[in-house]
Amino acid sequence: MGMTTEPDVDLEGLSDVEATIDFTNPKDFTRTLQALLYNASSCDPTSDHTVLVTGFPKKYISIDDDEQPLFPGSRKALYFEESESLLITMPGDPHEVAAMEFHNCLIKKIVEAGCFEDVISTGRATVSIGGVQKEPDASWGPFRAPGSGPGYKTCVLEAATSKSGRGLSRDAKIWLEHEESHVMQVIGVKVCRRRPEIIFKVWKRGRQQQDTRASHPPRAVVDQEIIVSLENGRPVAEGTLCLSFEGILERKPRLGTAEGDFKFSARELGGIARRVWSTMVF
Repeated sequence: MGMTTEPDVDLEGLSDVEATIDFTNPKDFTRTLQALLYNASSCDPTSDHTVLVTGFPKKYISIDDDEQPLFPGSRKALYFEESESLLITMPGDPHEVAAMEFHNCLIKKIVEAGCFEDVISTGRATVSIGGVQKEPDASWGPFRAPGSGPGYKTCVLEAATSKSGRGLSRDAKIWLEHEESHVMQVIGVKVCRRRPEIIFKVWKRGRQQQDTRASHPPRAVVDQEIIVSLENGRPVAEGTLCLSFEGILERKPRLGTAEGDFKFSARELGGIARRVWSTMVF
């Protein structure tokens, strides 16, 4: 069996949390949160800024369209129902550019493979997985015709501009270790705050090397890690990154077509990094 309850994680330790607030009422919450996030963003506009809210009632996670939203317009939310813990992140420009550039590059490859009609991009749409409500930075899945059942994500991207990549590891666990999730690949893009370095990771469902039991639940296992750094004014990548075609579309590539695994060359990863770094000052 997979994970059926929210993961046992130290929220503050894993998420570069800058402040913790206790929820009291919607009005005070919104005022306090906006002050914290916008003040932090003014001091450091390129970094992500995360606040942990404790005691946040589930009923306020989703509100009607005609109601005043409780969160800032540009933010990511991660909610744990059992502990009523809410993580709110305001992404900086490097975070947003990294996610968008990778998304655009993947869509281009999907178009070139001739299978654009078979894939749907589901963006940041929130997913409820057991007791967790999660937003990715980008997501994709197989296109499902109307009447064939609800669609779902098979591949997600999570980006972060932070001191550590521990939050991305937590996100990969949520997507890959829950039995209700269809996600088979998680792309992590970690933008370093203090130096020109970006780490691309791909997690997949697997088992720890020391555990070969067939009944053991799957784990989020790092499948690839590519570091891109700036050397003599040029981005240099340590290798290439490959996403499984079958992992996204849930079928094998058709013989005699351009379909196949989606490969990101060192030059393409360097191009993404260059655009991200254009928003930063080192």
